[in-house]
Amino acid sequence: MRYLLSFLLLLFFVNSSFSQGRRLYVDAYATGAGTGTSWEHAFTDLQAALFAAQPGDCVWVSLGTYKATDGYNREMTFNLKNGVHLYGGFAGVETELEQRNWERFKTTLSGDIGLIDDDSDNSYTILLIEKSDRETIVDGFTFTGGRADNSDPYVSNLSREKSGGAIYVVAEGSTVHPKIRNCNFENNYAREFGGAVYLYTGEEKEEMLPFENCWFVNNRADGVQSKIESKGSIFRVFPNPVNETVTIEGEVKSATFPLMWTLFDASGKMVQTLEIHDVSKEVNVQVSLVGLAAGWYNFNIVDADGLPLDNGKLWKQ
Repeated sequence: MRYLLSFLLLLFFVNSSFSQGRRLYVDAYATGAGTGTSWEHAFTDLQAALFAAQPGDCVWVSLGTYKATDGYNREMTFNLKNGVHLYGGFAGVETELEQRNWERFKTTLSGDIGLIDDDSDNSYTILLIEKSDRETIVDGFTFTGGRADNSDPYVSNLSREKSGGAIYVVAEGSTVHPKIRNCNFENNYAREFGGAVYLYTGEEKEEMLPFENCWFVNNRADGVQSKIESKGSIFRVFPNPVNETVTIEGEVKSATFPLMWTLFDASGKMVQTLEIHDVSKEVNVQVSLVGLAAGWYNFNIVDADGLPLDNGKLWKQ
């Protein structure tokens, strides 16, 4: 009986360890065996770690800049498998996830392949996430230099060569969307949609991914801008910073009413929605922010068809 209990306990611990997955380490400056089993013997190539990772595994990546290729192949991308948790922001000594400081130890995934500082040959997209029907996480990275600018008219506008400069997500049916947290998106571009991030659902349907504590700086998508310009809608959201009431003012020529104003806090949680009805093509609406805590908020304005008309940040004093 004693031996049976010992065997069952051993089997339990083995199964628990397996279900929790492995931890793989990546450090661009490691000099060990390169097996990924510790910081000392970390992978120096993120591609190798992602290739080795299986659903349930965690990949810890230390500070430094990582590129999908050392060459000139713009179609190369980091491919994050379904169910893998990818964390950046480590100094390379941590033993617990809570010990990292992703703001101090900057871990950059860069699209600046080929000729350095020449964005004409950058990666079309930096990170590809396909069909994540298990919990998949991207946490603690700076994405910069993705450029989905393929001009070939025979390439789909919804492909990752034209949409999703930093991250391209493939999601179909009841797929669980990946969680993207504590990430900065800087200077990414797409010819069509999603200068920073694009979610492909198999349809020409625009959906939002949930972001938590993420920042977007100088990302651009010309396809979305062209749609906005074709609607002829121009907005001002002021004052900024704001104390109690913010004004939405603008001219709407052909957007479909009602418009929807949505406000998110810094963690990505939706804290306010408001419908703007077709009273006049000259919109002038005051929105009360009384009761909301001081801090940064993200807002967006879409029309009844879901077309984004404006977005930005507000600082509430």
